[in-house]
Amino acid sequence: MSYVPPHKRHENVGMRASSVPPSLRPKLNKNLASANTKIIYAKDCITRWFLVCSESEDNNFQLVPVSSLWRKDAEEKSLVILAKSEIGKLETPWLWVTEKVEDDLIMGFDRAKKTLLRYKSEDVKPRLIVRFGKVVFHGVSSSEALTDGPLTQSILEKLKKTFRTNVPKSYFENIGYGVVHNMAFCVEEPKELYHVKVSDNTRPDITISCKCMVDQKHKRLNFYKAELNALRHLNLDVSCLDQDLDMRLLVDSKETLTNLSENEIKSLKELTDSAEIDQTVTGGLRWPLGQNSCADRYRVCGVWHTATTTYINQTLRLQIREADRYDFRTGIGGTSREVNIKLKALSTILLKEENVEKKCVSDMLKDCLKAVWDYFLKEM
Repeated sequence: MSYVPPHKRHENVGMRASSVPPSLRPKLNKNLASANTKIIYAKDCITRWFLVCSESEDNNFQLVPVSSLWRKDAEEKSLVILAKSEIGKLETPWLWVTEKVEDDLIMGFDRAKKTLLRYKSEDVKPRLIVRFGKVVFHGVSSSEALTDGPLTQSILEKLKKTFRTNVPKSYFENIGYGVVHNMAFCVEEPKELYHVKVSDNTRPDITISCKCMVDQKHKRLNFYKAELNALRHLNLDVSCLDQDLDMRLLVDSKETLTNLSENEIKSLKELTDSAEIDQTVTGGLRWPLGQNSCADRYRVCGVWHTATTTYINQTLRLQIREADRYDFRTGIGGTSREVNIKLKALSTILLKEENVEKKCVSDMLKDCLKAVWDYFLKEM
């Protein structure tokens, strides 16, 4: 008899309309920004927050309660977001943001390149990505903000913040149908993948992600690649006061494991081969009793089930993804819709040029951020 993990006993099961395969349609009426994703920050990671508005001491901002879209079920603390407002609106915000972030971007990407050189491997790839979502503030309620006097940018800077990437359904659909056409993107073949997250007791600080395609004929997984956690070098969050969504600009480096021994590959494949596809559980996979670990070394600690459609044009690589995730360690799982842009042309310049001209980076970044403001920060 197959072991039924705790996450199969979740209630509030609900289906929603989706363009992705039926096997990926959400099982839970839950939102999840980042389950079983262990983000590793480099020691010299650059982390900043920016608020796009005129820099005036007279600006008085308003915080409002977070909707269920941006909240994780397990959270109990007060969560708020900035109310949409025309306060200090800028005529060309993308130029303002470029000026603020370009030096950090160049420095962060340079640090990612040094990681590549340190490993002396083409299997480590630096990535420059823009994500969309909402900056959420912790530990303060909207009523507290109103009674404590004017809410200035200097006060906001001191609050704890996180970035939530589960975007609204209307926004997700508008990107897939409207923006793709308007920006002349070409579509690549959609991918449905399972990511089996595996802990390694000989390296407790890392998580291995075993990427698997689906053998539809035999209803099983085909393991094809193993990766390590991404290492974050740059994390810049930008609150866009007069827009529906905020943005995050990040640089990380991701390593594909190509030097695994035959025994290591055999053990990881043993875990993925024993997985059973089950559309009724969060994450879409379960394991028979005793088969979620092997070799007294590896243990399944989470699973993702993703359907990703990628679109490309000359400078950008757009990915829209629906994900169903579960973390065995925390018991937290759920679904999310995510939109990311990889700045492929700018990444290529930064990667290949030894001493890239700042003006070149600045001009390319301005064009990318202009497109972001034109197409990616409005729900409709």
